[in-house]
Amino acid sequence: MVTVSGGRDSAFTLLKLVKDYKMRVLAVNYKNPFADEQATANIKNMVRKLGVRLLQFNFQGNIHERIIKHYIMAWFQRPSPAMVPVICVGCKIIWPRIMKIAKEHSIGCIVNGGNPYEYTAFKKQLLGVSQHAGLASTYFLNVFRLAKEALHNVAYLQPEYLPFAMEGFLFANQYAVGSRLLGFKLDKIDLFHYIPWKEKVVLARIQDEVDWQYPQRFHSTWRFDCRLSHLKDLMYSLSLGVTERDDFYSKLVREAKISREEALERVRLENEVPGDIVEGIFQQLGIHNIDLVQLAEKVTSEHRRV
Repeated sequence: MVTVSGGRDSAFTLLKLVKDYKMRVLAVNYKNPFADEQATANIKNMVRKLGVRLLQFNFQGNIHERIIKHYIMAWFQRPSPAMVPVICVGCKIIWPRIMKIAKEHSIGCIVNGGNPYEYTAFKKQLLGVSQHAGLASTYFLNVFRLAKEALHNVAYLQPEYLPFAMEGFLFANQYAVGSRLLGFKLDKIDLFHYIPWKEKVVLARIQDEVDWQYPQRFHSTWRFDCRLSHLKDLMYSLSLGVTERDDFYSKLVREAKISREEALERVRLENEVPGDIVEGIFQQLGIHNIDLVQLAEKVTSEHRRV
């Protein structure tokens, strides 16, 4: 099984397994209510070009939207850069479904397009977790420190949403405790932990072989597949002055993948948050009367206080 989002790395992973390794693959996609239109089109193109079966699933009752709305409003009440990742909880709880699908189809291996340069150490440091902490200690420290941070804002602790938060922590990714227990018989692999991640190769192949495209207006091929990524950029930019892109490109510079000048230019272009996308998310969630200028002032004030 390959989990696909319509982004570049999952597209390359599917392409690599099917065309290069000649494997029989089931593509699985969570129908994210915040998926970008181009990402959705990319998924259709790649499974058609590769002749792969696609299985999609979603959650009933608009649960994803309800969770995200709750956590966005909680963050607005007391903006904290350490709590920005909570708006991704809705996509954390997909892992039990993914592993259930694997078992139903007698699949023993799930392959993802995880990119080692994407892992953001600054999120751990915001919670007071050492960047040198091991995987197990990092996981438990993250849970403890996030819970401690949430205690400073009771809006996070509404009983209706606590079960989803707990499930999100247990199944944060394929390596989390819940995923290990529920999928103890499943191999879970990130392709780019085993082969080099080369941006130009990835883009050249998926654009040429599976008709993969990205929205040119964003100046970036990275993480446009979920529209919430733009909101996260805004939240980090307001509260920290940087985004995940600064961290990502810093790693590429240190690994001699790109020059410092290119990284600075990319950050300059790509850190421009598209206001219409953010406004569209608010409208979709029924969040009204949010003035982004006032929000920026509030976040800046809270950041100075902290």
